[in-house]
Amino acid sequence: MDQDKALRIRLVETFNDRAYLKKLGFTRKDIRRVFGAADWKSMLSPLLPIRERLTCAQVLDAFRPVLDTLAPEPEEGWLRCAYQVALSLLYPRADEAHTSAQWDGALCFLQFLQVLFDAERQALPFDPWLDFAFCTEEELAGSAAAAEYRLFQKRLRMEYVYELLRLGREVTPFKTLEHIAGVHHAAMTVARAFKAGGGRIDLGLMSGAAAAHDIGKFGCKPGERVPYLHYYYTDQWCTRRGLSAIGRIAANHSVWDLEIENLSSESLVLVYADFRVKQSRGADGGETAELFSLKDAFDVILSKLDNVDDAKRRRYQFVYAKLRDFEEYLTYFGVDTTLETPGVPPVPRRDAALASPDEVVYYLRYTAVDHNIRLMHRLSREHLFLATLEAARSEKDAGRLRAYVSIFEEYFTYWSVGQKEQTLDFLYELLLSADGDIRRHAAALIGKVLAGFLSGYKKELPAGTAPDPLEERPFQLWAEYLEKLIHPDRRLTPRQTSMIRYQAKTAVDALLGECSGKDAPRFAAELLRQYQNPAAAEPDEAFALLDAVMNAPLERVEPGAYGTLTAFAAWWLDRGEAPQKAAALRLFRHLLRFLPEAAPERQVIAAAVEAADCAASAPLLFLQVQLETGLGLSVSSKKALLGRPGTASTVSLDNLKTATPWVLKATGVEYLLDQVERDGGANALHIATHFSNLIKVSEHVVVRRMAGAALLSIAPVLTPDRRNEIAVEMSKALETGQAEISKYIPEYLGQFVLWLTPRELDEVVVQMAALLSSPNTDVVAAALATVGAMLEHYTVYAARFGEEGGARRRRMAGLLLKGLADRREAVRQEALHILGSLFASRALGYEEKTSLFTLISKKLLFLIGEQPEEELTFFYTAASLSHIYRFIVLHKIQSGPFQFETPEKAAFFPGTFDPFSLSHKGIVQAIRDLGFEVYLAVDEFSWSKKAQPSLIRRQIVSMSVADEFDVYLFPHDLPVNLATPADLDRLRQVFAGQALYLAVGSDVVAGASSYKAPPSPGSVHHMNHIVFRRSSDAEGREIDADLSCILGKVLQLQLPTHLEDISSTRIRENIDLGRDVSNLVDPTVQDLIYRNGLYLREPQYKQLVRASLLDFDRIASPGPALWAELEEALGPLPPPDPRDSVFLLRASGPRPRILGFLTTRILNSGELYNAFGSEELANVVRTRTAGRLQLLTGLWTVKAPGGNYDAGQLLLTEVLTRAAEDDCGYAVWWGRLDPAGREMLCRQGFVPADLETPEPLLLVDMRSPAVLVQNISTTLKEPFASDRQVLSAMGAAHLRLQEAVCGLYPGTLVLSLNAEVIYHRLVRKLTEENGVPAEPQTPRVLGPKMCVPFGKILRGNAVPNTVTKTIHTDKVFAPDLHSFSIAPFPGYAPLESQIRTIRSFRRPVMLVDDLLHTGNRMNVLDPLFRREELDIDRCVVGLLSGRGRDLMAARGRKVDSVYFVPDLRAWFVESTMYPFIGGDAVDKGMVSVPGLTPAVNLILPYAFPRFYRSCGREAVFRFSRTCIENSREILLALERAYRERFSRNLTLSRLSEAVILPLSPDKGNCLLYDASLPASMCLENDLKMLLRMRELLE
Repeated sequence: MDQDKALRIRLVETFNDRAYLKKLGFTRKDIRRVFGAADWKSMLSPLLPIRERLTCAQVLDAFRPVLDTLAPEPEEGWLRCAYQVALSLLYPRADEAHTSAQWDGALCFLQFLQVLFDAERQALPFDPWLDFAFCTEEELAGSAAAAEYRLFQKRLRMEYVYELLRLGREVTPFKTLEHIAGVHHAAMTVARAFKAGGGRIDLGLMSGAAAAHDIGKFGCKPGERVPYLHYYYTDQWCTRRGLSAIGRIAANHSVWDLEIENLSSESLVLVYADFRVKQSRGADGGETAELFSLKDAFDVILSKLDNVDDAKRRRYQFVYAKLRDFEEYLTYFGVDTTLETPGVPPVPRRDAALASPDEVVYYLRYTAVDHNIRLMHRLSREHLFLATLEAARSEKDAGRLRAYVSIFEEYFTYWSVGQKEQTLDFLYELLLSADGDIRRHAAALIGKVLAGFLSGYKKELPAGTAPDPLEERPFQLWAEYLEKLIHPDRRLTPRQTSMIRYQAKTAVDALLGECSGKDAPRFAAELLRQYQNPAAAEPDEAFALLDAVMNAPLERVEPGAYGTLTAFAAWWLDRGEAPQKAAALRLFRHLLRFLPEAAPERQVIAAAVEAADCAASAPLLFLQVQLETGLGLSVSSKKALLGRPGTASTVSLDNLKTATPWVLKATGVEYLLDQVERDGGANALHIATHFSNLIKVSEHVVVRRMAGAALLSIAPVLTPDRRNEIAVEMSKALETGQAEISKYIPEYLGQFVLWLTPRELDEVVVQMAALLSSPNTDVVAAALATVGAMLEHYTVYAARFGEEGGARRRRMAGLLLKGLADRREAVRQEALHILGSLFASRALGYEEKTSLFTLISKKLLFLIGEQPEEELTFFYTAASLSHIYRFIVLHKIQSGPFQFETPEKAAFFPGTFDPFSLSHKGIVQAIRDLGFEVYLAVDEFSWSKKAQPSLIRRQIVSMSVADEFDVYLFPHDLPVNLATPADLDRLRQVFAGQALYLAVGSDVVAGASSYKAPPSPGSVHHMNHIVFRRSSDAEGREIDADLSCILGKVLQLQLPTHLEDISSTRIRENIDLGRDVSNLVDPTVQDLIYRNGLYLREPQYKQLVRASLLDFDRIASPGPALWAELEEALGPLPPPDPRDSVFLLRASGPRPRILGFLTTRILNSGELYNAFGSEELANVVRTRTAGRLQLLTGLWTVKAPGGNYDAGQLLLTEVLTRAAEDDCGYAVWWGRLDPAGREMLCRQGFVPADLETPEPLLLVDMRSPAVLVQNISTTLKEPFASDRQVLSAMGAAHLRLQEAVCGLYPGTLVLSLNAEVIYHRLVRKLTEENGVPAEPQTPRVLGPKMCVPFGKILRGNAVPNTVTKTIHTDKVFAPDLHSFSIAPFPGYAPLESQIRTIRSFRRPVMLVDDLLHTGNRMNVLDPLFRREELDIDRCVVGLLSGRGRDLMAARGRKVDSVYFVPDLRAWFVESTMYPFIGGDAVDKGMVSVPGLTPAVNLILPYAFPRFYRSCGREAVFRFSRTCIENSREILLALERAYRERFSRNLTLSRLSEAVILPLSPDKGNCLLYDASLPASMCLENDLKMLLRMRELLE
């Protein structure tokens, strides 16, 4: 259809649209009257075809004939009239200048314009300055604001917003369309690329906000300040149309008034786009919209702003710096900030350990921005916000709860009103928390939220505009919460009521301290209403009111308030009990600070104080004396009473009594402090000890804090010995691990110890370091908090003792970083909290913060990147980085770039570090102290050692060196093979600019092949070396290393004897015996090792898998000599059938012997009669089979073959797999058979023929067999894998499992493959392919190829004379089990890193796996192999299916196998079916017992996989029951063997001592296993759960 016709049809449709007719007030008859005679073709002809942008004037000329029939042309013309009408649709106003007919004409013209612009949009290329690329439906699919966005688009068309913008270009001098469209284009280009790169942003919200952000300019009236008021009108337009989410962002894009770091990504992108798209003047003086760079835009904006003083300029610089950081952040998601392309490749990030100082600063800024954006994304989405709030509400741990409150405090500013009200409800609930600090923090945040209730989105209002009803909401809420604070629910207990009332003063202080000067009087007035009638208040209520304003900033209240407060306090001082009197006197003391000398309230206070009877209480008398002294009254007699002997002791005793009101205790602390000052310190030690006790045991937080402050005040008058005595007592309290005692100590202990001598202070630091290794998290947190307080106030120490103490400062900072590397989430969170608070501290000066930052920044960045991202830790990190980020920006503006000191030399120290010991740490410290930056490279694999997973070893190293500056972990994705010059060249490039040294032990130089090889260009011989001398190796052999082979510089180190004696063997021996190893490894690591069962009963070296000692031979025509040999080994035999061939199983090796044989032949359908000699039998077989079949006629085995092998089973498996390869579709047994043999055949799936036969006749369908891999023995550790009772349990279990699998697939062949046999036969194949002997050689002879297992096979084993390195993979199911992925095995590096390490050996690779059928692992790994250009020689597997062979052929890979099955129906790996022994991992499963990975076994009651659907329900039930019962029996046998050997129970926490890789059935994150129970007991419970399903499944 041509454009003309399509347009005419569209015009007819649109002018007859019901919604349009309703808007116009027309009927269809009216429309026909107006447009009936319209000649659309001739009207449109001047405009078509559309080859350039239409102007509204052109369209008007075409449409004028219609307008002339509707109404006379307005005086200003139709264009301006239409513009005014469109304006009135947006912002309704009275229009007396136009008639209703002219309105109708304008609306018809606007509708005509809309249709024409739609056609223009289709005909012309997109112009980002004149049009909008709105979201597609695909983009809206992931938008939480999709419904609101669609409404927004509907309103745009209904109200002709685009038409208004186009008209504005022609009837006004402004280019509003270009600016709005340009901002929308810039914002959406950024947002789309950001989202495509993995950023979190809502495209619907973004598009709506960008398109609406300046719509308020059309609401501004003549004379109003458009730049300031259009935010208000934008908000008004959005709110009235139900576009609250879009409006909240669109109406708040004033870059100078917002805290950039606390905005959502949508707000940030809008601010960024609006910042860059600016209007400029063209040569003709007219406006043009331009896209400026961020820097140029900043200059343009600054030049336009009014009254820019230094404070404003500084504020603007802060905003610009943060926007610049955001722009750089976008580049890491592939955003092209020039906006010339939809996206570019993301900017790569260097590993934190290798980052330059400038990169470290930038990466910290990036990380802070990233955390803020992700956090705001979560908190700005209503459902995610509510989920977070509910998580906080259900949290019971005080430390974790504190984190939520801290996050709310940091980010509440830009929340919606509803979110703030929900938060206030939650905070009020927290006033009943058992933790006093949380109550105080919650009450303070109530005040802050109310004070800033509207501050995030406050807008300037036009003159004469009625206040928004929302403006009253904070005052209404304050009235509600004040009522609830002073008069809590009467159903609460007295203690609960007291807890809430006590926090009234905290809320008041925060509210009046944080609110604006304009709001303060109104908030204060609401508060003062409570004080109008003192007689009406109950005593407890009166006390709460008196206490509520005791610290309030009363300078912010109206002067008349002083009289009200004075009268209230005087009334209660006269009539109240001791608590009310004390509170009244304290309030008087506070009021006197604000009252002028001539104020009448002073006389009222003086009279009330003088008349008060306070003689019965020393604290009250003390307050009375203080007030009377300040008022100039006589106090001599009362002072004498205070000075009586024993008064101080009485006060001290009262302070420790529970019955004493807290206000009297607090005053008592003041009195005792005053006594110290008056008597010159005579009682200082006694009183200081009392204060330290109060800090520990007082039940009131305020008393503890006052006692702590008082203790610090009297520290100067104590002698050094007494200070040390107090410090020691307080330090001991930290060790109790009781949070109620120790939680308030660190703040004051950290400052108090700064009065100790340097030697004593060093002892405290050592003690804090020791406490970090405590298994009690509360002890560690208290130690970290103490160190944090010491660091925060450390500046004063130099002045007191004339010592700079830089080394001590480094040591303390290192301890905080050690906390950040801790294995426990709570400790890491505490360390993060403390580090962030240091940079937010007012006590720590600017220079000290700068020094601290340059010291810890690189370590901090590295450790943040290393830690797992649990949700709460993420919150902690975000809050901490927020403080650090603000300081970075401040420093950048105030002082420019940071100045770092970087060592000129770098030491690369590779090793297995299994585990990293104090000996290793001593080497690292020695190298570092020589002026090196040390990089520890944890080998991904070890040639000979059975090492712990690399990431676990990295964690141990990280924990051990976290407190050592200039020591870092080398990235695991940059493998370095010392024997490969190319890797060494890359290493030199990494450290370009630094003198690079290789750190190795003398044993490496003496034994490594790379040093024995002759020097070559780029080889390791040319590297500079640091060689640390070892006198002997791990086996005690003397080491004689010739260093002359090293051609570079050589530095030699000799370790102290006590460190040299530390070895991996010694560590493992001590761990096996459960001894303390804190003198062998870093103390913080010991708990990690024991808690996760690392190194327990672990062999240090890989086991060499030897070639098979079993030989299978097929003899087609056995002769008399062979038969005689068989009879000699097996006893009398029947004469051989000449038609049969013989499959023979021999044991080779030192004592070769025959284990058994099987007679067999292959038949086709024409040979059945000759084989059976009976027409009936031949017919039975013929009707139940087809094609070639394998006939089995006899099986003989030795009675006790020895080893773990079932000779009959091995023979059957071998014969039947070869028959499958020969395309035999069925197997038939016809021959003599004892009961044991009959059972064996039935376990292979054979089914007896249902007729009487002279000899047993059994048949099985082998066209599509199932396979069962027997591998339990390979999953257990020695000595349990060879324990007789365990072997017996495994054997019996395997037989039962065979029967259960046969039940799943009746009549189908079930091949049972022995994993050990597969291993041995694989080794023979691999060594033959590698051209090396199958037996280990001395000296070692290595073949040219390397063996790389990539599944579960050969884990912890090595192939003789062959480099063996495993790619550790795992099958990981999604939580719903509907899908799975292939991922790195837990504890190992990403697959890419593992493959790079393999490539670094530069050897052809022989891939090895147990099974290749679907190729799930190969499908994931092969693209990575090709990307890394790995030389794959071939793939060798235990079992290969026809599908697997085709898959490898399609990939162009060679494949070989031990067994081949053309058509594999199903396969079962025995260990994978047994809970706690094996299984497949579950993504996001929560580890409830350290060392047990959450997993799933594909059996009931854990799962019901799809492949069970083809099986009978009863068979599935029996199979599942068998698996659980088998696992239970094996575990019971293991538990008995363990108990006999070690005299203790094999519990879940110790299961890793017996099972190589124990797993636990995943029960979700709500149920946890009891680590003290044995696994067999857990399976008893699961078996009961399964039996509940019996009726459904049987």
